Amino acid sequence: MFSSIKQLIKTLLNLGFDDEFGNDLNQKHVVNFSYMMFCLSCLFMIAVFSFRQMYSVSLFSAFGLFIGVIGLRYNYIGYFSRAQLLMPIIKISQITVLSLFYFGTSSGFHWFFVNVIAYSFVVFRADQRATKGWIVGASVALFLLCELVNTGGLYLSAVDQEIAIILVFLAVAFNFAMVINLVMNRLKAVNHHLRTLAEKDELTGLSNRRKVLADAVNIFADSVINRESCVFSIVDLDHFKKINDTFGHEAGDLVLAKVSAMMASVIRPQDEIGRYGGEEFIVIMRDTSLKKAAAMMEHMRQSVEDMLIETEHGIVIPVTISIGLAAIDPSVSRYEEILAQADKGLYAAKRSGRNRLSVQSDYQN
Repeated sequence: MFSSIKQLIKTLLNLGFDDEFGNDLNQKHVVNFSYMMFCLSCLFMIAVFSFRQMYSVSLFSAFGLFIGVIGLRYNYIGYFSRAQLLMPIIKISQITVLSLFYFGTSSGFHWFFVNVIAYSFVVFRADQRATKGWIVGASVALFLLCELVNTGGLYLSAVDQEIAIILVFLAVAFNFAMVINLVMNRLKAVNHHLRTLAEKDELTGLSNRRKVLADAVNIFADSVINRESCVFSIVDLDHFKKINDTFGHEAGDLVLAKVSAMMASVIRPQDEIGRYGGEEFIVIMRDTSLKKAAAMMEHMRQSVEDMLIETEHGIVIPVTISIGLAAIDPSVSRYEEILAQADKGLYAAKRSGRNRLSVQSDYQN
């Protein structure tokens, strides 16, 4: 149930926004949330005061709801600057009128100016200092006015005002909690996105050199600690320079992308694959024997050989790969030693005619 509600809220906050990582998405989320809370509060007041037959407040709230829906629509259809500015205007107007004329300052309703100030600091950018300044200044001035001027209010009794103070406190606390949560979740999402970009090879979508070598360190250490077998493999596309020279670099990029997708599809979910550089790739196979790893890599070699990579001009490019493998050994103290052995295996496969794999197990220099 809670996951469904969370997903619904996320959907509502993202309505109308295509770019999941846009620079101003955090502000748009806060604007959307503010409008939704404003509209819900107007609906609440319409229901309560209609039931109590206080139609003046109900009509005022209905008008506020109408303006709130317009602002929400502005945000959804891309008029962000209008929606951004309209919210504090209608919020300041609502708080001022309800505090001074309808509810009375003893209701504590003017504490909602705190939400307006928080909204201004989160939503408006550094180049909008003037707008932020007058909104914060107006909110502070009107808050002080409500504090200094004691108005009894027309529609709330003393008991109602005490209840209103509690509701205002809860509403302000909830608003602060939600805004902070939106900002923090946004920061986490952006940080995760940036980390993914920093660790992923743009062309192939695989882990880049830095990420796959970092994984190699961790997997090697885990294998040593847990005394598990681990196999490293280096894969190289055969005659890749000839592909670039004959068909062009765009065709070469297409080959890299297609072959990378094929290689990633044949390894196990727990294994790691990344682009080592150029047309070379590293495959790290956890908790497996050298024999099983060799069978898996032979399947990869055959799968690549069977591929039909066709350019947009209808040219079919034949592709093969050569593979070198090496397994962890009790005498090995660093993962670089396994990679060096896998590299020896790769060169042995190249010297033997390419389009094959070679297993290395000699760790003597």
